[in-house]
Order: sequence, then structure tokens, then C-alpha cells
Amino acid sequence: MSQGKHYFDAEQSARLDRAYARRAIAEQRTRTLEALALLPGESALDVGCGPGYLTVEMARAVGERGHVHGIDVSEPMLGFARRRCAPFPWITLQSGDAHRIPLADASVDATASVQVYLFSNNLDRALAELYRVLRAGGRAIVVDTDWDSVVWHSSYRERTEHFLHIWKQRFTNARVARSIPGALRKAGFAIERVTTIPIVELDCDAEGYSSGPLAALPRFVAGKDGISDADVRAWAEDQQALVTSGNYFFALGRFLFVARKGG
Repeated sequence: MSQGKHYFDAEQSARLDRAYARRAIAEQRTRTLEALALLPGESALDVGCGPGYLTVEMARAVGERGHVHGIDVSEPMLGFARRRCAPFPWITLQSGDAHRIPLADASVDATASVQVYLFSNNLDRALAELYRVLRAGGRAIVVDTDWDSVVWHSSYRERTEHFLHIWKQRFTNARVARSIPGALRKAGFAIERVTTIPIVELDCDAEGYSSGPLAALPRFVAGKDGISDADVRAWAEDQQALVTSGNYFFALGRFLFVARKGG
């Protein structure tokens, strides 16, 4: 995560580090690792490695005869990753941007880019960089979100739609998933398959994905585009009432692309 012009500070990085342990994100990692199908001895790249959860799992898969590179633009994120990855000397972590990957041409067997391109201001360039660093026949796994897919139950439908319209502005491209197939092909990749990683929650506990947006969205939208503190409080209280009454519902679509470099 945290590529392009977006940068996560220390507080945001700490929240994301906790969020990566939640059920939905753990399931997402499992699906990503299955798609990567890493073999012992391979070399792999985690673009936007964030706090290093996926990087560690990739390192376990390739073993000490392999190597995993992790890059991120956020130094606080890399701090979490360095601590998490310390037991794996075959992991190399460094500051790096998805648009300028600090690796040689044709140097890795597989790449993973998870929740990165939401923050990209040049998707074509970012995917061209993936193509460049992959060896012939190498595979790229891309996981990203289209925030237009969100379904969030509320007693205040119009207010919720307004809030979500503002919330999407925190991303460089909140609808990036729909642009990924064309950009992959433009970069030279062959798309082997695409599947969804749905997030569907009927409750909002601390281990669920939606507890993060539920806490962050009011902070983000307050004071923007005529949204008052009273509006935010009413919306948050309504969400809690829906949880208490058993009527809470949150769903979001993520998409996993498996692409390969020819050769």
C-alpha cells in the first residue's frame, strides 16, 4: 500500500498495522498467496509492502534459498515491516515507489501489488514497471478495490451517499479496479484470470474490516462540503443502532487479477 503521491504518517501506519490482522485482510492475504503460487528458491517483489504481513508470508513460501523484496514510500510503514521481517534475512526492504521500482530489469519471478493502485496517479507507468522487473514468464498478482461497489446500510441513505462521495476523495483513484484490465494489457501482460474477494459483514466488531472505515470515515468527512459535526454524530449513532438491532450490513468488492509476462 501507500504508493504514488499518498503517504501514511506514523499514526495512520499504526492503525493500518492493526487493521492488517483483521479477518478480511487475512483472508485476502491467503487468496493472494494462493494466486502467487510461489516456489522455493524464487525471487519475488511486494509492491507497497506496508507493515510487512504479506512480505513475511511470501518469504516463508520461497524459503531461504529464495528472496523477497519489499518496497514502500512510507518510512513509518517500513518501520513496522522491518520489525516484522527481521527473522527473515532473505527479505530486503527499501524505500521505493510503484512508479519507479528500484530493481533491475527482469530480476524477479513474481510480484504482488495489493491495495496500491488506489493511490497511483499513473497506472500505466506503474504496471509498465511491474512488466519491466519481471522475468519472462513471470506473474503479477494485482488486488485492488472499486469503491463504487460499496453497500453500506444506513437509515440516512442520502447522507451516507454524500459521506461516501467525500470519502472516495481520500484515494487518488477510488474506482481503479475497473481500469486495471486495460492497463495490464497495455503494459504487455496476458491476463490469465480475475476473481473477486468480497468483504461482507453483518456486524461491526474490532476484528472486522468495516470497523476501520466506520471509525475513519466520520473523521475524514467532518467539516467538508457542508458536513457538520452534528451530521457526523447522527450518522455514527445510527450505525451503532443498526449494530445493536442486528440490522448492520457492509459489503465491498475487491478484485484479484493474475497476469503473466510473455516470453
